[in-house]
Amino acid sequence: MKASKLTIMGLALLFTGLTVCKKPDAEVSEAPKKPADLSAVVVFAVGDSKIQHADQTEEKAHLGALLKSGDNVVTGDNGKVDIQFADGSSIRISPKSAIDFAKLSQDSSGTTDTQIALVSGKVFAKVNKAKKEDNFTVVTPTAIAGVRGTSFIVESADGKPAKVKVVEGAVAFAPRVPALEKLSTEEISGNADLKKLQESLAKAEVILEKDQASTQSAKSAELAKSADIKTLDLSKAFKTSEKEKLVVENAKLTKNEEQEIRTIVTVDKKTAEEIVKLSESAQTEKLDELKKQEIDAKRQAIETEVAKRQEDEKKKFEESLANQPKEFKSKKDIVNYYERIEKIVLVDGKTVIGAIINQENGQLIVHTENGVKKIDMDNVEEVIYDLQQKSKF
Repeated sequence: MKASKLTIMGLALLFTGLTVCKKPDAEVSEAPKKPADLSAVVVFAVGDSKIQHADQTEEKAHLGALLKSGDNVVTGDNGKVDIQFADGSSIRISPKSAIDFAKLSQDSSGTTDTQIALVSGKVFAKVNKAKKEDNFTVVTPTAIAGVRGTSFIVESADGKPAKVKVVEGAVAFAPRVPALEKLSTEEISGNADLKKLQESLAKAEVILEKDQASTQSAKSAELAKSADIKTLDLSKAFKTSEKEKLVVENAKLTKNEEQEIRTIVTVDKKTAEEIVKLSESAQTEKLDELKKQEIDAKRQAIETEVAKRQEDEKKKFEESLANQPKEFKSKKDIVNYYERIEKIVLVDGKTVIGAIINQENGQLIVHTENGVKKIDMDNVEEVIYDLQQKSKF
């Protein structure tokens, strides 16, 4: 499938009620089967986060909570939620984020269609496309990312341009004009300016591969602010689409981003089913106290196991920072990656500037421009933290 077709399909499906119907070649006795709705399940949750269901009910995000089409998750200032889909794909929703689950379905051939909308915030994803036809799409208010089997990050602050970073695989990234998506195929085809704008948006798509990133320009993001096509200056919109091209650049992941994507842990199908059953059983009011305690104990055991696996992955990652350190050309590179830098003042008056990775066995492990250094704590006079706020790099 060509990239432009991918975008057009994603745009048409996600936020409109449009369908493209093909007249059958012959009379058939049965109507096509409706795609089956799938569920996603919360496999890990910390902090203050809530799930708002399509039926207007609300619950705290917790192990075993089910998500279906039309549901959404909102994470608090310290909230973090890991969600696993039926095909084994998973996402981590960062603090202060809002995600809508627009579509979770599977057709009769087993092809899955997962479409989530990042209203605001940041999401990390590991997509497991078992079939080439499987669809996994992330849409922000201003752009769309069509995933092709990958690990990636999408970020979208309120009203600001969307940003995508690819860790593995590839992502098709393109700007959106929601006002255009509300129109039918016939309406667009019958208007030369509308058709011209739609084709321009399709051509604007870029394919991001491993270690690549792209951020929309502010002017490109502005196209998404017109709620109605009548309020959109089509000539200006077309010129903006043509001029404000998406630029492919190096991803430059931060240490925190790498850690988040690596510590997303999935569970096997049997465990996922058990998590759901335990959650459903816990909500039954007829259970006696002993049975409830048994269910809580099983859930706690699974939560502990998942948390342990995440902690093990975090430890492996931190060890890799010291054993296989990245090469930095400047202190600014250190600040960009670790998002901080420290100044270690030694007893003899000398100083070491870098990011402290860890403290173990009476030593500070520090990542500097000249590699990783180990400093005995007995030789440390003072540590000046958050040096990047006091000095320019």
